[in-house]
Amino acid sequence: MPKYLQQRRRRWYAVLDIPKSLRPRYGGKPRFVQSLETDSLSAAERRAPLLVAKWKAELEAVRSGNAQPLQDLRDVAAEWNAELDGAASDEQRLALEMILQDKAEELEGTRPGAGRPFFKLATGQWTETASLVEDWLATLDNEAKTIDMKRSDLARLSTRFRVLQKIDRKAVLQWVDHLHRAESLKLATVRRIISACRGYWAHLQRTHVVADDKEPFRDVVPRAARKSKSEVADKRRPFTDSDVVQLLHASLSDNDRSLASLIWMGMWTGCRIEELCALKASEVASDRFMIEDAKSEAGWREVPIHSSLNASLQSLCASSKDGFVLGGLTSNKYGDRSNAVGKRFGRLKTRLGYDHRLVFHSLRKTVTTQLDAAGVPEAVSARILGHDIPTMTYGLYSGGAPFETKRDALEVLKYPLRGDEEDALRATERALRAS
Repeated sequence: MPKYLQQRRRRWYAVLDIPKSLRPRYGGKPRFVQSLETDSLSAAERRAPLLVAKWKAELEAVRSGNAQPLQDLRDVAAEWNAELDGAASDEQRLALEMILQDKAEELEGTRPGAGRPFFKLATGQWTETASLVEDWLATLDNEAKTIDMKRSDLARLSTRFRVLQKIDRKAVLQWVDHLHRAESLKLATVRRIISACRGYWAHLQRTHVVADDKEPFRDVVPRAARKSKSEVADKRRPFTDSDVVQLLHASLSDNDRSLASLIWMGMWTGCRIEELCALKASEVASDRFMIEDAKSEAGWREVPIHSSLNASLQSLCASSKDGFVLGGLTSNKYGDRSNAVGKRFGRLKTRLGYDHRLVFHSLRKTVTTQLDAAGVPEAVSARILGHDIPTMTYGLYSGGAPFETKRDALEVLKYPLRGDEEDALRATERALRAS
């Protein structure tokens, strides 16, 4: 369970310990606690990070003496804002604003620098950056993992800019430079963060919270430079045919049945690890299987079953107890069944001396390399592997390659297998059926 979560009477709460040195500033309170208004752990895990980020920023403000409105003042400001919105007349609102101005001046005397932000928030002239994040995220049709990443990126934004009115192009450029240089984030990561910020800002524009003509996040991250020779050399590579056999042999020697079956399926199909781990027995026919939950539209496809794979695949389907071809795999909190077995593959290939350029996806590159070497047309390979076909002729108007064409193309795949690997795999299949 994440350390920032507690369950109390089925409800989940966000919690964060206050350092002992700062507790006197909070009347001796040992920790922050706030209900997340849900009994779902997955929902709590999505909601907690933004709240915890706000608490941490508050603690840092107290620790550093940075005069920003703290949580208690924000709560009071929100109450005043609601009171002003509910005023029955202009005269009543004016009277409330005069009282509020006196309170802000009093606050400035006890907490220098806090009076103005308090007044701006209370009168609605300023809006907290974090206040509408969840509203925007609720409009997105992304996977939970992507939503969590955007939430985390916007927590960074909210920590840097507590109110929307402080966000302008110059300040964002300085923030981008800080992320890249001071925090040592790669430009690709900075682009992802800014992309989430642009999406949030567009939502604020559509809901008339910020001005339509203000674009502080546009073109603030340097464009990606052309890759150097060293970067090109460092990109992911395919395994050789003999490398694939070595990986298969090592997984069988380790008696890791699930990993051996995964490698066996990958080397004969070129499918992504997520696709193979999500494949259900009901999606497998006698000569083909369907990929129906791929990363892109092109990824939704039928894949011929190679003659060397068919018996194993049918056996895995027959022995499955949970409906998946690769049965018994565990899922992470996002429902990804490939996470744990993928890590085992990573440890295996590292033990065998393969570096970071060779990963499970390299099996896909191996299949692509074999298809290219055999002269299989790119459009046919793309239909098998689920790649986008950029040309108009094939990508827009073509109904797809005939199944027989894809089947014959896939049959060109060959590996220098010895009899003992195939015998060991058959023994694995028999053990799976018996277990």
